[in-house]
Amino acid sequence: MKLYNGYDYTTLNEIDRLEYEKIKISEKVHPNATGIMGEVRRNLFREYPKSARHFIHLFPNNYLDIQDLQQCTKITSMKNDFQKLLDSHPNERTILNFINDNEYYLIIASLFSFYNFGHHEAYLFKEFPLNTQYVADYLLVGKGSGGYQFIFIELEHPSNDPFKSNGTELSQYYQNGINQVKSWERLLDQQFSSLQPQFNGAKKNNKSLPSEFINNDSTRRHYIVIAGRREHYEKNSDYTYGMRRYEERNARIKLLHYDNLVNLTERLIGKNSF
Repeated sequence: MKLYNGYDYTTLNEIDRLEYEKIKISEKVHPNATGIMGEVRRNLFREYPKSARHFIHLFPNNYLDIQDLQQCTKITSMKNDFQKLLDSHPNERTILNFINDNEYYLIIASLFSFYNFGHHEAYLFKEFPLNTQYVADYLLVGKGSGGYQFIFIELEHPSNDPFKSNGTELSQYYQNGINQVKSWERLLDQQFSSLQPQFNGAKKNNKSLPSEFINNDSTRRHYIVIAGRREHYEKNSDYTYGMRRYEERNARIKLLHYDNLVNLTERLIGKNSF
């Protein structure tokens, strides 16, 4: 589930450690003061070495670095490459490999845009096992003012039409994803604690899992199924977008198409947080 090839952010090399400590000292507004005045600090997080920004977080090798959102040219290239891939009529495994092999994780992180968490901390786990039978294509974990929340993501076929009967019914491509997610939901309602070994394996050794990773609170769990393209939705928008609203209201499942990811990725450019 580690995201970044060639890096292990659970440790700091000596050069980055010294630079990090130097910046931490410079964060003190009144470095020679004692008492309360000596505790006044400014936040220079964005100036930390990249490895330090990862290292200080709960899951260093799964942390989504907010500073990456300032890489405008890279995100634009990422979005354009993804658009070209979609236009080549790939399947879902090709999409998954494309994102993971290129480490284009901001494409998935863009889904935080639908929620009010992820701006304090943001993590991504790829191909996250729920048990021996079920694996989520991606799991986003975000922290907001109300604590940590979880987004479980299922990718279905991007090229085949997720609707049938002229857009008035879900085809197997959406239905399969919805049924899969409903199975996840039933499992997690009963066995959410079974995910703890996965989280423990990814966290820093000196950190404890927060209560949100231990207590079974279904209101902190969200589900997304992605299938098809915008053109499939627009054939009969009254029905297709109505079905999207119905599933979100009644099953708490957000139905999206892959062009949503293209647009959301572009909107990340230059943002300060997810």
